[in-house]
Amino acid sequence: MGERITASEAVYGFAAWLAGRKDPVTISSEHDAAIVCDLVKTWCDVNELDEPREGVYPGNIVHPVIPSG
Repeated sequence: MGERITASEAVYGFAAWLAGRKDPVTISSEHDAAIVCDLVKTWCDVNELDEPREGVYPGNIVHPVIPSG
């Protein structure tokens, strides 16, 4: 593989890969998240990304607040 991708490239690339899939993926608090976990694992493996850091993740993640409406 060439130059390692940055975190933002990984996020955008994963979103583009999802958007380009023939089979839709439904993600919400009302649906089983197993499929998205499997897809993230596949994406990370193919792109040779490190595993989340134990003792750091998920505490280092900030979730945006999206107003409902």
